[in-house]
This record gives sequence, C-alpha cells and structure tokens, in this order.
Amino acid sequence: MQNNQNISYINSKIINLRSEILFREAQDDFFYFNKINLALKKLLEAIELTPSYVKALLLCSDIYFIKGQFNKALNYAFEAFEFNPYSVKAAANIANCFYALKNFSKSLEFCEIALNLIQNEDEAFYFQIIEIKINSLIGLKKYKQAYVTFIQSQQLLKKDDLVNLYTQNFYSINQKLKLQKKLTKSNLKIV
Repeated sequence: MQNNQNISYINSKIINLRSEILFREAQDDFFYFNKINLALKKLLEAIELTPSYVKALLLCSDIYFIKGQFNKALNYAFEAFEFNPYSVKAAANIANCFYALKNFSKSLEFCEIALNLIQNEDEAFYFQIIEIKINSLIGLKKYKQAYVTFIQSQQLLKKDDLVNLYTQNFYSINQKLKLQKKLTKSNLKIV
C-alpha cells in the first residue's frame, strides 16, 4: 500500500521534541493559567533548542507585544518571517508591531504582504489585517485610501466584522474627507 498524502514535514526543519513539549506547556501557561512570564521562559528555552521553530517564535512575539515590548515582539516576528516567508501570522505580527511603534508606512507594507499571502480560510486574519491597514492609512493621513480600502473590504467581511470596523473607523474617515474637501474648496491652508 502506498501513501499518497502530501507529506509536508519531509522538507521542513526538524523540531526538537523537547522544544515541542516546552511550546505546548507554554501555550497552556499562557492561554489557560495566565502565567505569562513562565510561558515566555519556556518559549525562550524552546527557541534556544530549535531556533527555527516558527510557532514558538510567533507566540513569543505575541507575549512581548502584550507586555508592551514592541521592539522585542517585532524581532521575534521577523525571525519567524525569515524562517517562513509564507506565514500570514508572521507578516501580520510584523505589521501590528510597526503600527504600535507608529511606523505606519512599514506597517502598511507588511499588511500588503499578509493580504497577498492570505487564504480563504484565514478570514479572522483578514479582518485584523484590514483593520491595521486602515488604521495605518489614517496614521499616514491617507484618508481617501483608507475609505477605498474600507469599501473594497465590504464584500469580504462578515456583517458583524463590518459593523465593528464601521463604528471604529468609517465615521472618522468620512469626517476627515469632508474636512479635506472643505479646505480644498476654500483654498485655506492650515499653518
């Protein structure tokens, strides 16, 4: 009997079994027991054993982000992205870190990368990435592009997500666009 399944782990990096155990324990500590520092300690040990362990790098990035250490979160997300440049989560983490660091142009760049990598089954990521993209465009004062992005995403977002995004951003974008139009028509300049 022949196995016809696509076996993707043959060409992938080998993960140390101890790293996998530490990662799973860290997940439990983080998600169920709220032991953030213990989870981080286990993740760092797992990464030391297997530096290319993308899942551990991404969870480490998430924890540093939650702790407000955006530069460290960005470093771990970049490492994960280097090992797996097709990871939507890694690209999204990088975009979110850059947004938190108020580097809106870099955030926008990685939003585009993540959106190009996204698959249909990643609908939750799509909403989050679109939100980061719109917020980055607002940060860059590109209100028209933010508006267009919102309109284009209407077709793909669920109604609940759309309402949430609308209440957060659309009204302010609309107001900014109206203000820009008034300033253009009146030939006034803000000093």
